Amino acid sequence: MGIKTNAWGVRDAGKISFFLGCSMVAMIVWIRSNPYLLINGTSYLSNWNYTHYLFNYDDGFVKRGIVGDFLKTLVGHVSYDFVSFFSYVSLGGLSFLFLLFFSKSYIGHGERFGAFLLMVFAATSPATLQHFAFDVGRFDLIIYMIFILIVLSINFLAERSVYVTFAIVVAGLSLSVLVHEAALFMILPLSLVFWNYIDSSRKGVVFQSIVFITIFFMTFLVSTHGEYSALGFEDHLEALRSIYGDRVVSSSLVVIHHSSLEENVNRTIRLGLSFPRLVHHGALVFFMMPFVYMMYKLYMSMRGQIGLRVKIIFIVSLSPLALYPLGQDHFRWWSLSITNIILAICFIVLRDKAVRDGVLSFLEDRVRLVSFVVLFGLVSGPLCVTESFDVVVYAAKFVGSIISGL
Repeated sequence: MGIKTNAWGVRDAGKISFFLGCSMVAMIVWIRSNPYLLINGTSYLSNWNYTHYLFNYDDGFVKRGIVGDFLKTLVGHVSYDFVSFFSYVSLGGLSFLFLLFFSKSYIGHGERFGAFLLMVFAATSPATLQHFAFDVGRFDLIIYMIFILIVLSINFLAERSVYVTFAIVVAGLSLSVLVHEAALFMILPLSLVFWNYIDSSRKGVVFQSIVFITIFFMTFLVSTHGEYSALGFEDHLEALRSIYGDRVVSSSLVVIHHSSLEENVNRTIRLGLSFPRLVHHGALVFFMMPFVYMMYKLYMSMRGQIGLRVKIIFIVSLSPLALYPLGQDHFRWWSLSITNIILAICFIVLRDKAVRDGVLSFLEDRVRLVSFVVLFGLVSGPLCVTESFDVVVYAAKFVGSIISGL
């Protein structure tokens, strides 16, 4: 009895230590990504993101209106302060789910040090929680909360009931598309290949195909029938500003008014080929080199254990990059793709014992490399949206101030 009690005590102590470690890592990430929030309470919620919360169904269905409609039903007046509070609560929820997902490889498989390193590496990446904290308020936070819940459900239910799994995946992806139609590229492909990795039976493939067709058709309807038409753009902008003030941004509001695919592509190409954007792409390559090197070494150490289905998962993880020509948020697409890759690593670690042992052993044998990648990621700061890293933005402003003072 005494031995059992001691064993449980040691296990509980290990879980508590892991929880404290996760909390400390999350706090470091938040402080690095939102320094002014901690210094003087300045919210990082941009007016562009805030304007999206003013979309609702008062004048009929509109794409990206479900979140705003929910908040308006909840509180009536959707103020900036309330949306800022809601956004940081969402960030806290995403951080919790993210760390919960990665904790499974630690708590469920012997509490190995390599699993703890995997969690630290994942949480501190410029593309994961750092990015979401920097771009707080973006609907991506909500979509990725839903995504992680979908993945956890697939991991638990796919071998138990194809019908329940189907219902949860359809419900989660449908909600995601109503939040933002780009969820079709962000999370749909990876959700389906995760499910197929566990259940590749004929019945499973049939249900997975039905999910794809359903969500694809739903995305098409949302994209083509989700434009706001009750008022013209200028009248709509004036009406919102009369209620919510100058925080309403015209470039954010225009996304629910008429904007052709050709216009989006032309604008994206024009901005993408501009000199500042090319510089930021160069910075992306430079600052992500340690991450790429580590991924290369990990792959080379395990290439004999990784089959075609695992390779497909990592290829599909890059699906957000399909949005590159459609939206100018190029570094946001990179961030989501890298986040998908890191989530995919954890998923495979949970499902495949051979891969798990290989990944965790690799991390345990290369603590210095992992530490360097983590520290380098904290120095570079979060991946931004239309710019690469905040450290690059700070450096550009500093150099600009010196030049202007000469």
